[in-house]
Amino acid sequence: MYCSDWGFGLGYFGHWPGLILTLLIIVVIGMLFFRLVGNVAGWTRGRSSINNNYIHSGKISKCPNCKAAIEDAYLCCPECNHKLKKNCPSCGKIVKTSWEVCPYCETNL
Repeated sequence: MYCSDWGFGLGYFGHWPGLILTLLIIVVIGMLFFRLVGNVAGWTRGRSSINNNYIHSGKISKCPNCKAAIEDAYLCCPECNHKLKKNCPSCGKIVKTSWEVCPYCETNL
């Protein structure tokens, strides 16, 4: 069927907006589908390592008193209750007991 200048005056180009919208909808649905299938099938690109780093973010070391395994986030040893960190008397931020100077306010500990 021949498109004339009647209607919106688009002539032969009246079907392009509908075609572009249809293709855009198909692409968006395809992206959502593959994202959903990828999550279900475990095809996450790099996300598993991010989650593992989040779960295992604490560096494990040993207590100076009893040599039990401790993480850097611990304030005291869960085995012997040895104090691993304290508050700076000047600024109040948490510092390690082995430090001689507070790195935040440069106060001698």
